[in-house]
Formats: sequence, C-alpha cells, structure tokens
Amino acid sequence: MVLVIAGVGGWAWYQTRDGEEEPIVVGTTMAPTVLDPAGAYDIGSWALTSNLFQSLLTFIPGKEQPVPDAAEECEFSDEELTVFRCTLRDDLTFSNGNAMTPDDVKFSYERIIGMAARAAREAEDDTIPEDEKFAFAGPAALLGSLDAVRTDGQDIIFELNQPDATFPFIVAGAAGAIVDRQSYQELDLHSDESVVGSGPFVLTRYVADEVAELAPNPDYSGAATAGQAPITVRYFVQQGDGPTADQQLADAWENEEIDVNGGVMPPEAMADLNRSDPDIAFAEQAGANTRVMGFNTDEDRTFGSRAARRAVAALIDREGIARRVQHDTVESLYSLIPAGFTGHSTPFYDLYYDMDVDDVRQEMLEAGLELPVQFDLAYSRGAANTAEAEFIAETLNESGLFEVTTTYYDWSEFVPTLFGERAFDAYLLSFAADFPDPATFTDNLVGPVDALTTHFSSDTINAMIEDTRGVVNRGRVAGDFERIHELAAAEAPVIPIWQETRVTISTTDIAGIQQLASNSGVWRLWELHRI
Repeated sequence: MVLVIAGVGGWAWYQTRDGEEEPIVVGTTMAPTVLDPAGAYDIGSWALTSNLFQSLLTFIPGKEQPVPDAAEECEFSDEELTVFRCTLRDDLTFSNGNAMTPDDVKFSYERIIGMAARAAREAEDDTIPEDEKFAFAGPAALLGSLDAVRTDGQDIIFELNQPDATFPFIVAGAAGAIVDRQSYQELDLHSDESVVGSGPFVLTRYVADEVAELAPNPDYSGAATAGQAPITVRYFVQQGDGPTADQQLADAWENEEIDVNGGVMPPEAMADLNRSDPDIAFAEQAGANTRVMGFNTDEDRTFGSRAARRAVAALIDREGIARRVQHDTVESLYSLIPAGFTGHSTPFYDLYYDMDVDDVRQEMLEAGLELPVQFDLAYSRGAANTAEAEFIAETLNESGLFEVTTTYYDWSEFVPTLFGERAFDAYLLSFAADFPDPATFTDNLVGPVDALTTHFSSDTINAMIEDTRGVVNRGRVAGDFERIHELAAAEAPVIPIWQETRVTISTTDIAGIQQLASNSGVWRLWELHRI
C-alpha cells in the first residue's frame, strides 16, 4: 500500500504541462532481437516482452516460485507430474480489445513449437537461399517435455511426455507469453511495431536498437503491480567501429540523459561508482547472468576434440579476467550453475586448477592434436567484450598450445550465425537463467535442450537430467546436479568464466530499482515510479 500511495503521489507531482506524466528513462545495453515471443530467445527480447505479454504464471519480487498471473490457478493433476492443468481468468483482454481465451493460450504454445519446426525444415532445405531461411527457433527448446495442449472450458491442459517438475517455471517465463491468435500468424513473425499483448504495459513506439516507449496498460489484470509510470527504454548498441555499447551507456548516465541505469557500463566505470554518493540510489545483488565460452563440438570441427576443449578449460585465467578486465565487478565462476542456485559447486576448479601447461600439452598430444591448435574466437556485445576476448586469446597463445584470433560480430549477425549457420568454432556470450532453477543451466547447456547449439550430447548426463525432473522438492536433487556438472566439466562443451554482480543505479527520485531484476529473468519495469 505504501508503494501504491507513493506512486499516486508521484503521478500528480511529475505531470508535465500538457497533463501527461513524465516518462522514466531507463538505459540498457541489452537490445531485443525480436519482440514476437515465438521467435525471442535472448536476454534483451525477454526483458522487454515480459512487460508487454502475460503468462499463465509469473514470478513476484522476493518469491522465486511461480504464482498465478493470467491463470486463476495451476497445478499438476497427477502424481507422475505429466499433466499440468491451469484455469484461465475470464476477465482478460488484449491491448486491441480482444478477449483472451483458452484457445489463445493453446495457439501460443503450439505456435512456438511450429516456428521451431519451420526453422528446422528450412535449415535442411538446400533450395532456399541461406539469407532467406527462417532463423528464429525461439524458446521451443524449453518446451521439449510438452507433448500436447488441450482446452476444456476455461481450463488449459498440458500433456507432458515425461515427468517435469520444472514445467511451472517454464510456463511462468517468457516462453509462456500469450498472444492473440486473431492478430498473430501461425508460422510467421509478427511486426515488432504492432505488439498485441495483455501485460502491464502497451508498446506505443519502438525503433529497433534505439528506443521503446511504454505506457501503462489500463486494462491489465494480473499478479504484477500495474505500470505506475510511462517508461522510455533507451538501447545502446555498438555500431561497427563506433563507441562500445557500455561506453555509450556510461556517457548517457554521466550526461544525465537517463533516470535508471539498468545495463552494464565499462568495468572501470562500475568500479569507480561511489556507493556513498547521496545523489545516486544503488541496488546490488548476485546475478544469474553468467559469461561462458561455447564450442561447436561436431566431430569434424576443431573442438570436436575433447582434449582441445579441456585444454581451454584448464588454461583460461578466470581470476585475471575478473580482476584485470572486469575490474572486480564480477566473480570468477567454476561451475555452469552460478552461486545462489541449488547444485552450485566448483567442478572446473577441482578438475583443472592444478594442471600446468606441460600436463595440458601431454593430454593434447595423446589425443593426436597437432600443435598449436588454431581457431577464431567469436564474440559480440558484453561488458569489456573486446578486452575480454583479446585477454583470453593472449592467455591461450602464451601457452604455445593455441594460435587464437578474435572476431567481433554485431548482435544482429552473431545470433543467426550461431543458431543458423553454426559457423563459429568457439564463441563468448552471456547466458541468463530462463527460470530460477538449476535445470536451466543444465538442460540448456549440457542436456538435450542444447540452447547454445554445441551439439554436445551424453546419454549418461541426459539420463541423470531426466531423473531430476520427477522431483518436486528441488533441494533433494542438489547432489544430482553437482554430479551432472562434474561430468559436464570433464567434457567441457561449455566453459564458465564469470558470474555477474548485478548493480542497478538511478537518480534518487526513482523508487523500485530493488525489484527491477531478479534471478527469475523478469524485468519489472512496472515497479519503477517517481517519489
């Protein structure tokens, strides 16, 4: 109630002369790739779409467990955890005035799967030019356990092909976003400029890589506090050889062009922030975003060799990256499951920390590798992205075991190359939790979901992952996740580098930044308001 009253007071105080409330300007470096939920599977896209669309369930601040949003209630209706049933509220409308129905929910899930199937078909079709193929598989990989969706009155019944205790988490995330079946085509992406959703905000203006203007949705009804102020999101994106995105963000903050800094500035700028400055509000917490190096593990590629992957895992200098490149604004990470999540341990430290260059060389030679191994390290956006890639290349080159070059790609080129052409041997990128459970760092990175398209597969790991899905009490499977990641570290298809320390700053007249982001992956712009 205190927040609501403060929000109302701010509404009255911060009106402009023409009677409209002054928007809160939020700056970020995470620009969306696409605003259609069926094609979106990146941090920037999910951040914005979580404000424009509703899911049956959602996450609220301080409670990283799914709660009803568009649904009145949801629950497993069988002990085997293979039937998940939700009852849709009967008072919901989309931003175009259409009523939301169970058929819209069914359509939304089937559309995601259909889009992915289209992408897979076209990827194998040699008659379609590469630049014309549909390259957006979206979050379909998260729905691997979904066999069918049925409706029964106001109920939606999800039939799963295996026990899946994480399914409510997936429903609560961006993969569960509900679209209007009368506005969205079944197998084509919807225009980013005409979003139709039922979330806390409506999109009034959007220019890709530049700006998104959001107005509170007067018809929103759900678990989130309704949008208390209009929001303008400014996106800072590196263009060619221009200033880096994080430097642009830092300049905008320094020049007082933004009210909330919700992105990542250069590490040195983050390190220089004065926590005692009375004119700045701070919110800091351990984040779920991690930096990883992924490999194309196809047999005919450089890192089809297990020994080559293990060599990189042993030689990479995480402490040097955290200290010298990231200026102690991140924490070195030795597990694909970050600290704060069930199952976190340190398998990459335990396996590789004591290996010296001679040990690594011997293992590579025994595997029949010709030294030095040559490869190009691809990277795109990220804090100190170029410095980080060059530091890693320098470290590996100094060992004499590798000859590494680095190549920067604009995000718009990086994504379709990684997920479509798969032309990279090795690549750096940030990985964020799809939902607050260790499965998101397991199924996605080393399991059957294969979210980074490494093409790594282990029958042993997959079987262990399947066993964890049937356990509702996630604390009981902590040891299983630790063992899975010990096996994954030995194979090293993906290497953890660091875990973010999430810092959000704002001017002191803005409240709500403590609830803006959390490990659920939801970006709660509706929590922001003036005081």
